[in-house]
Amino acid sequence: MQAPAPGARVLIRDEEWLVRGANQCDLGGHELECLGVSETVRHREALFLTEIDEVKVLDPRDTELVSDDSPAYLGSRLYLEARLRQSVPTGTELALGHRGAMDALPFQLLPTHQALEQVRPRFLIADSVGLGKTLEAGILLSELMRRGKGRRILVVTTKSMMRQFQKELWSRFSIPLTRLDSAGIQRIRRQLPANHNPFLYHDKTIISVDTLKKDSEYRHYLESAFWDIIVIDEAHNVSFKGSSAGRSKRGKLATLLAQRSDALVLLTATPHNGRPESFASLMRMLDPTVLPPRKTDYTKDDIAHLFVRRFKADVREEIRQHFPERQVFRFKARPSAAEEHAFATLADLDLHIDADRRGADMLFRTTLEKALLSSPAACAQTVRERMSRLEKRDPAHPDLPALQGLRDAIEAITPEAVSKLTELVQRLQADPSWRWDKADASDRLVVFTERIETLKFLQTHLAAKLGLPDKAVAVLHGQLPDTQIQQTVEEFGKTHSPLRLLIASDVASEGINLHFQSHRLVHFDIPWSLMVFQQRNGRVDRYGQAKTPLIAYLFNEVAHPRIKGDLRILEILTEKDEQAAKNIGDPSIFMGLYDEDEETRRVAQAIESGEQADHFDASLQAPEGGLDWLDALMGTGGSDAPVPVQARTDEPLSLFPSDFDYLQHAIEHLHRAKALPTRAQVDVPGRTIALQPGEDLHRYLSGQLAQEMRPDDHRYVLCADRQAVQQAIARARDGDAWPDLQLLWPLHPIAQWLDYRLLAQIGRQKAPVLRVARGIGNGDALVLIAAVIPNRRGQPMINDWFAVCVDASGKERGVLTLAEVVQVTGLGRDEVPNAGKPIDAVDLQRRLAPALAAADQRMRDEHKRFSQDAKRRSSDELSRLDTLRQQHLQQLELDFRGGEDALAQLRERKKEQQARDTEQLFHSYREWVSRTLELDARAQLTVAAVLIGKDA
Repeated sequence: MQAPAPGARVLIRDEEWLVRGANQCDLGGHELECLGVSETVRHREALFLTEIDEVKVLDPRDTELVSDDSPAYLGSRLYLEARLRQSVPTGTELALGHRGAMDALPFQLLPTHQALEQVRPRFLIADSVGLGKTLEAGILLSELMRRGKGRRILVVTTKSMMRQFQKELWSRFSIPLTRLDSAGIQRIRRQLPANHNPFLYHDKTIISVDTLKKDSEYRHYLESAFWDIIVIDEAHNVSFKGSSAGRSKRGKLATLLAQRSDALVLLTATPHNGRPESFASLMRMLDPTVLPPRKTDYTKDDIAHLFVRRFKADVREEIRQHFPERQVFRFKARPSAAEEHAFATLADLDLHIDADRRGADMLFRTTLEKALLSSPAACAQTVRERMSRLEKRDPAHPDLPALQGLRDAIEAITPEAVSKLTELVQRLQADPSWRWDKADASDRLVVFTERIETLKFLQTHLAAKLGLPDKAVAVLHGQLPDTQIQQTVEEFGKTHSPLRLLIASDVASEGINLHFQSHRLVHFDIPWSLMVFQQRNGRVDRYGQAKTPLIAYLFNEVAHPRIKGDLRILEILTEKDEQAAKNIGDPSIFMGLYDEDEETRRVAQAIESGEQADHFDASLQAPEGGLDWLDALMGTGGSDAPVPVQARTDEPLSLFPSDFDYLQHAIEHLHRAKALPTRAQVDVPGRTIALQPGEDLHRYLSGQLAQEMRPDDHRYVLCADRQAVQQAIARARDGDAWPDLQLLWPLHPIAQWLDYRLLAQIGRQKAPVLRVARGIGNGDALVLIAAVIPNRRGQPMINDWFAVCVDASGKERGVLTLAEVVQVTGLGRDEVPNAGKPIDAVDLQRRLAPALAAADQRMRDEHKRFSQDAKRRSSDELSRLDTLRQQHLQQLELDFRGGEDALAQLRERKKEQQARDTEQLFHSYREWVSRTLELDARAQLTVAAVLIGKDA
């Protein structure tokens, strides 16, 4: 059978259902996603297989016309508005996402615009640190959900980002993700039978990449689940690196996930490591046909449609008011005598284990220097661990005396003799430009260090010197449980939290927001990677920062010439980061390595070889034009850069002035009809609606929202004022609760529940008759019709609302678009008193047939017009796939070239298998394109209402 289009009403098992989606089954027929309409199944979600259940699509010619006795025909107008809100947009213009609880800037709308123009929305958002990638992802997800393409969503992020990401998407976009952290997973496992898939328990979830990668059983669960949208945050962690077993596991996980969704959104500020194969791996996750395996000589034309990348300089004019320029400070501490002795001992260290070194690892003496530049505590720990290993291997190892001497020198450094600590405390207490008031709740201090031992040292001694109690200090590092990391980040952002000082390792340098209560950031040790500079500084120097970010670097002014030269190399790194922040955007452009480990090795190499600082500085020159590898590939930047495309928005036609007016009238109408067992309070000046859900709504919300999203008092306050909602989001950082105001807009589950309630007010296969103020001639009637033509996948491709004018003789006299109907008749604009005059239902009923015949002809014309355009588009896509298929097969021939030898047979078998895999890949993509762009043969027509003149 032909799949019913979304929006169609069907009879299944003698109950009426609203079709929300139709998916073709591999074994034949369709799987229908339905929402109950009739009384016994109202609001229940169900899946039906057309091969098993009899599905009767209601014939629009049998529609029963009913009168409306509500004041000013409010019931009919609300019913029509609810139907309109269930009609999905089919264009590429943004219809909703830009209206989230944020001050959306034009550049933040562009990724959604580009993704919607694709046949399949799979996209990489690679904007620089701090530009708001989470918000851009929320805009895109909102648009896909509004189009009926986001019922099931999976977000994969780092464990420190889970709660923040969850809160942002719910508070600003009403996207309810259930958090599957360690506590969340245990809770679900207690509720589910042992072998049930936890990913099928909730439709919208968020989980950490490390949780997924470490548990082998998740792979089985992932392979048997499918999502409409998958979002992978910090996607550079899952790209191909060619090393590191942990990252290899992440890459395999991401490759699997990429096959388990229609839409895929990747987010990262560092999209490549300078190697074509690394970036290509992300492109293949988005579209495995776009580049053959192992192909590295790709061009802009191959990949430009799959991603967007902007730096602060690219959007400076748009963000000027939201992104103050940072100020950078270099604090130099004169070492104590004990520190000078330790540095001198280290500089003169000559180790046998360094002479025997193999591979690309840095010298152990360099490792020790890096640790000592962090803190004596970190270096002492490193020495102790190495001595322990050497003693187990050889109690008489020749390096043990030298290491013992260094250990003695380091352990002689008392906390009072740690000069960087003393310098930092003095700056915070006496420096006019850095004086810190620990009592000021809006001025938190963030201190970054690479080493856990340094972190522990600062937790004890910095806090004591600043006079901070234990509750005023928090630490973040990767060894903490995920729930504790999330809780700490959240507490740090609260105004009334006792926290004043956050000491963090680089686990906190990716993604998390620390700028709400902090604009000061201290690098207690200097990273040896410019990419780490960018990530660390981006925690406070980011979109939405209200104050000038203050960034400080702590150095030792060591007297020993060798160590002094090494410190100058590190100081050059800070200068390059500052230069990039002002002019370029990406500091990693200077080394051209685009990998934290590789950058660290480059700095270590300079230190080990005794490279002169001037020579090192000269080697860190940005390419001509300031372009990194990817920018150069894309041909972006410079005076000839193309003018950025502007995203287009389109406000959907509504019969009510605003979402607030619609919901206000809906609640009042349903109360009068005794169809809303929910208490509600409406505050018109404040544009808020407060609801105390009854049993029906409570049950619905319990299935939609995670526990933490549901207010403790079960009182939901929806607000249509976006600024007020943003203020509530800011207030929520001060307490344990989530925002006390929730955005009143079409995506909120309560708004959607009210839509369904209103749709159910009109009985099975019925349509209301209402009188309008003007525009309809004597004896004429306008038959308002909702028409949908889906593609072969059951997704609406043409969504049209129009009215057919039929005169008293039953003759069709023309067609008006819905916008013309509103303009001509005043529908939804001019109220008409409902005098309760009876309608001639029999006379109006006979006008349905000619109206539907005219509607059918209109949609045939629309079908023909759209099909011609879709055929061209499909032909282009299929032609592109044929070209790509040939490239894949040609690359396969190159990969398996070889002479006649013992391995020739094995190579041939592998080649044949990969050729079969390639053919299967392109067959599935061709099928997907055809099913997406090919329309169903017939339109699904629904009589929405009949309009007659006020005197009829």
